[in-house]
Amino acid sequence: MNRFNSMLRTGAHRWRGRPTQAAAFAVLAAISLIQQAHADGPTRYHVMQPETGGVKPRAYITSVTRTQDVTLNWIGKNGPYQVQQSPTLGPGATWQSVGDSTTNTTTTVPGGTGNAFFRVGGPPLHYAGSDTCLDCHAQHVLDWQETVHAGAFDTLKSIHMDKNASCVPCHTVGFGQPSGFKDEATTPLLVGVQCENCHGPAAEHAADPGNAAKRPILDRGANVCGGCHTDAHHPNFDEFQTAPHATVLPDLQSSFTSGGAARELACGSCHSGEIRLTLLENKGLDPVLQRPLPAAGDANLVGVTCAVCHDPHSVTANGYQLRNPTHSMIPFSYNTATNTSFAAQYNPNINICGQCHNLRGGSWQSSGRPPHHSPQYNMLIGDGGVVDAGVVAPQSPHRDNPNQCADCHMYRQTPAVVDDQHPMIEGHTFEPTMAACLQCHDAATADLHMQSAGIVIDHNTTKLVDALNNWALTKADSALSTKYGTLAWEYTTPGEIGNPTGAASIVGPSSSEQAKIPDNIKKARYNLYMVLHDNSKGVHNLDYANFLLTSSLEKVNIELSH
Repeated sequence: MNRFNSMLRTGAHRWRGRPTQAAAFAVLAAISLIQQAHADGPTRYHVMQPETGGVKPRAYITSVTRTQDVTLNWIGKNGPYQVQQSPTLGPGATWQSVGDSTTNTTTTVPGGTGNAFFRVGGPPLHYAGSDTCLDCHAQHVLDWQETVHAGAFDTLKSIHMDKNASCVPCHTVGFGQPSGFKDEATTPLLVGVQCENCHGPAAEHAADPGNAAKRPILDRGANVCGGCHTDAHHPNFDEFQTAPHATVLPDLQSSFTSGGAARELACGSCHSGEIRLTLLENKGLDPVLQRPLPAAGDANLVGVTCAVCHDPHSVTANGYQLRNPTHSMIPFSYNTATNTSFAAQYNPNINICGQCHNLRGGSWQSSGRPPHHSPQYNMLIGDGGVVDAGVVAPQSPHRDNPNQCADCHMYRQTPAVVDDQHPMIEGHTFEPTMAACLQCHDAATADLHMQSAGIVIDHNTTKLVDALNNWALTKADSALSTKYGTLAWEYTTPGEIGNPTGAASIVGPSSSEQAKIPDNIKKARYNLYMVLHDNSKGVHNLDYANFLLTSSLEKVNIELSH
């Protein structure tokens, strides 16, 4: 085993696929970005390369602080340790020792200029087993004992694969490592997937629990899970890596870096797994009194990863250790534009996807910008659009599916023969497939439904946009028409209908000018963008989507008739 490992990263470089010997290090941050990452809190260790069986028993860097020089801290055993530096990562990296070897678990080295990557080598850490963790973390361990992970080795035994060296690493603790699992008779306390698979070896921590420098890691990234939940038989991680959930949007990364806690609280609850999990732990209480909000570098690094949806420690009532149910009919819209805390709005009974895929506080009274691009839950259950008092909007039956979103977006398929050319489909790309539709429809009917829904929605969307443009040119306040033309009905920051390229130079009526736009026009544009941003062309709830468009057209026609 290579005695060096490299640490967390806050910048670029994402490796995919199976670990190579050179890539088996958990990757470290680009030093040019470290200062930024530490501006609002401590930077955590991140496993940047999936490793079979989980976090390996080598020394690993836990934090980097850059001033004029660079201070590194790491978890280790007793030393001696040697820090190495490289200007690049990957198989071609050239590592050189920096400074003298040391028995400390911290050192300061010259900062230099440009990017630099560090790793530290030293004696391997030792495994302790979950029974040792039970002494201080009883509830976590007792909850874990009820999970499938705890019985992972028994699963192998049931199919007579408990001696198969290809299978054992992901069903035990530290197989192949000096202090890891040998066999059931020799190391019975290391069977199953335990705390140390994900948090790293903990014998040194257990021997000195008050020493913060020896605490195991806490990494919310998917790479912790990806070393085992991969390959043709269970490609959850492989699929997830192709999904938008896997990364934080670049513009939000910039926003978290420049905007600090305010931006993290506004957008991070749904766009960064690191932020959301911190908020779930704190339940919206003052983060100073609980776990602090993460550094921007950490927030930017961890997308909507496995632990956002699955509780890694506990069996839940929702199946698959899901934090929330797969079906609900409760109206929900998480408002990021108020001072209401996360805890005050969080509802554990809301559909797991609806926790984020909701209107995000959208209201027709708001004139700044269109509703957020996430109203899928509201559209599915037929809620959130502008419907006149006393009117009952029609609904389509998709909302009554037992698992709602997951029925179509996470449809699992097992090929007759599972191999690299024909892998399992676990549904973690979250892309709906025709095969999912065939649970309820025959192929011809399903295809016809999708095509006809798209035609209907496109037709009525076009009619509504034409009517709004007509109002803007013929019935809007003359000053608005002259100044904005067909944008006279739009938001101050127009949506993609009025500004398809997203050009910053294109603006709609100002906040004061919005008062000149009738409520009927505001209600119509809100419904229009809600249907558009649902992005399903009516498939989620055709009857409701079509009703919002046609009733909105009636409102615009009323204004045109004046």
